[in-house]
Amino acid sequence: RRAWLRLLLVAVVAALAAACGEDAPPTPTGPVIQPFALQCPADVVGQSFTGAPVTIQVPTPTTSGGVLPVTGSCSPTGTTFPVGSTRVSCQATDARGAAASCTFNINIAPPPLSRTNFLAFGDSTTSGEITVPTTTALDVNGFPQFKMILVPSQSYPTKLLTLLRSRYTTQASQFVVTNAGLPREWVVDGARRLPGVLASTSPQVVLLLEGANDLQAIGVAGIEPALLALRSMVRAARARGAAVFVASLPPPRAGGANTLSGPQVQTLNALISSGAVAEGATFVDLYAALA
Repeated sequence: RRAWLRLLLVAVVAALAAACGEDAPPTPTGPVIQPFALQCPADVVGQSFTGAPVTIQVPTPTTSGGVLPVTGSCSPTGTTFPVGSTRVSCQATDARGAAASCTFNINIAPPPLSRTNFLAFGDSTTSGEITVPTTTALDVNGFPQFKMILVPSQSYPTKLLTLLRSRYTTQASQFVVTNAGLPREWVVDGARRLPGVLASTSPQVVLLLEGANDLQAIGVAGIEPALLALRSMVRAARARGAAVFVASLPPPRAGGANTLSGPQVQTLNALISSGAVAEGATFVDLYAALA
């Protein structure tokens, strides 16, 4: 009878609690599991002093959340990396099967350059002048009419600086590329202008690209004066200890604004090539690269 009375009392108490609006005891819950995540390290920068692959201590990604144990791997494996940028991809899985991934780069700079101060000297091609259509109307020859616009951010010296800094990462802050392009300049005028620019910038490397305006203005008669002026510019730059690169004129585009004679361009380029070698400069064949 006592046991029966106890059960009855418990039932009465429960009924009274329910009638009075009391909450039932909370149901026990397990620990909250945070989402599983994989965090890769920042890009790793290394330096090769010979051009050969180098050994790098590759950092290990870190995990957060999920349920232990965690298994994972990265690819490519190993600790030796070539010059350039190698993308490393990592994957991991926790005990519940939740997966995560991340990537980072191993950037190995090539042997450092001994010269980092560049001077790009030339005409509108160097300064970054481009042609854009002015109207939908055509000229008397049936070609679109153009105007010249200077866009320094699209010039080759600007792009060269970006390439140097991205390739030679350990020297990025040391590079200087001065854009000394002057639209519509003839080579003989460039030869007069160059000494002052050399004095003001003290470049270690000089990049020369001129001659198009000479051919545009006087044709074949401009070939010999342009060549002589270019050779004098090479001598002036080398006399100040600069390494000199002389570029050929790029191939003309038929029907383009201010297009040049193809045979005249090729004649001047052949003379520029032999003249550069004779003056101790490096010849850069833009014509062959872009033809």
